[in-house]
Order: sequence, then C-alpha cells, then structure tokens
Amino acid sequence: MDLFALGTPVIDRFAKASDADLERLGLKKGATNHFGLPRLRRIEAFVKRRLLREYPGDNARNVCEGFAALGGSCCFQGAVGKDRDGRRFEKNLADCGITPLLHKVSGRTGRIVVLITEDSQRTFCAYLGAGKKCGFFDKRHFGAARMLFLSSITLCLPCPTAALAKRYLSEAKRSGKRVAISLESYPLVARRRRMLLEILERYADVLFLNQQEACALLGRGFEKALPQLKPSAIICLKKGRLGSELFYKGKKWKIRAIAAKAADTTGAGDAYAAGVLCGLSRGYPPLRSARLGSMLAGMVVQRVGAGLPSLHAERRAKIKK
Repeated sequence: MDLFALGTPVIDRFAKASDADLERLGLKKGATNHFGLPRLRRIEAFVKRRLLREYPGDNARNVCEGFAALGGSCCFQGAVGKDRDGRRFEKNLADCGITPLLHKVSGRTGRIVVLITEDSQRTFCAYLGAGKKCGFFDKRHFGAARMLFLSSITLCLPCPTAALAKRYLSEAKRSGKRVAISLESYPLVARRRRMLLEILERYADVLFLNQQEACALLGRGFEKALPQLKPSAIICLKKGRLGSELFYKGKKWKIRAIAAKAADTTGAGDAYAAGVLCGLSRGYPPLRSARLGSMLAGMVVQRVGAGLPSLHAERRAKIKK
C-alpha cells in the first residue's frame, strides 16, 4: 500500500452562484463554511434550480482518486451513514480503484454544497454529519502503507475523527512513515493556527497550502516565513493560475500551471497533491513530482467536480486487458 488517507466522506452538490448570492447567504468566499443540517438544507433549497451535478467528495478522497488514477495503491478510511449517500460513496471508492475502509455509523452521510462563481472560484457549505464519528484505528491497512495523508479539516474539528487522525500521526512518526498534510479553509487555519503549527513542525514531511492559508498560518510575511517553517519538509504553495512554488532544503522552484480552460477549480489542489504524492511514492525528485501534480490539476479544472473519469476509464481498460 502506497498511501493511507483518513477523511470525512461527503457527497458534493455543485451549483452556480453569484457574489451577491454568497453575501446574501453570509458565506466567506473561497472557504469552507460549516453548518448544521437545517441551514444546509435552506442553502440547497436556495440553489436548487442551479444544481449542476453531484459527486462524492472530501479532500482525502479526492487525493486518493487522483493517486489511484495514476496507478498508485491507496486506502481511504472514513465514516458514513447507513443511507443512500453512504452506499454511493462506497461504490465510488471501488469504481476509482481505492481500497474502501468505511465504517457505517448513526446519522446522515456528510453533504457539501459547492457554489461556483463566474470567476470559477468555489465556496463550500459543509455538513460533515457521520464523517466526524470515525474512531477505529486500523492496524492492518495503515501498517501496510508507506505514506499517510491528512487535511487540516480532519485534524482541527473537535470530534472522534480528529482524535483518530492525531493517533495516526503519532504512529506514523514512530514507524517512520512519510506524512503529508494539506491545509484547507483559511478561516479554520486562522482559528487553529497554534495547534497546526505544532503539528506541522513535528510531523509534516510534505505540506500543501495556498496563499490564503499560508497568510492565515504565518501572517502577511508568509513569503519569507514559509521556507523556514520546516526546511526538511517538501512545501508546495499553490497559486492557482500562476502555478505553484516548491520549497525544499533552502531552495525554491516555480512550477507553471498547465494551460487549461477552467470550468471549475474544485479538486484542483487535491489533484495537485495526488500527483506530487504519487511521484514521491515512485522515487521521483520533488520538482518532477510537482510537475506531475500540475499536470493532474490541469485536467481536473476542465470539468465541474473533482473527478477524473477519463483516467479511470483508461485504468479499467488496462486491467481488463
């Protein structure tokens, strides 16, 4: 097993929205806004006529999908409800070639409404539901993996899943596994800044973050502070259309974005992380791995949602042969 990921399973529902709609709903643009189910249902009703598509989501699942599409072996762990969305999420993992490790618990499977504005930016309205209730430490799959992936959302929320994530971090460090962490949702990063800094300095071997998250973590002078955060780590600063920057052992590289007509940026950062991690798992140097990540991100933004159906079709065809 190349990669073990823990996340909070959700079904993403994509809809078009304007900046005025975001203001009317009281949302922070470009961030993950967390709500209870009643308020999420009101938001769903507000955008009902503008729904584009539905697809299983979660940062860790998205990373696993890209990783598996490139031929990597990975396992996703999380908790779902005993409902239609939970069954749909489980089937999607199997279809994508991801080893499923799902625990069925009480409550509804998580849901996220993804609002896409005219600039292709996306704003998330999240109800994590059953996803917060995953507390089972899996020795077999985790023990077989060489790398652990977690996101800041999974780490920061006060719930059993976060406690489990921290246990995996401790075990990964003890057993010498490479740890990759992705920062998500800059308001959450700002609120839990001190805790995240401690986790990153202690555990992170690979770090993914964008400019808003870097600013929330390190302040306005993050450009100078970021390379010093943990010099031994591979740090990937995602800059959207401007590509990305890679920091490693005191050096900095700029990676160009792949030219693409963006329909939706949802999952682009996760695809980038998947490419980087897959490259590293195959022994590629960091720069070559980052270029692979940029290529995969360029494929994802050309359609609505975080999926990679064309790559999965090729993978399934090869398996049949």
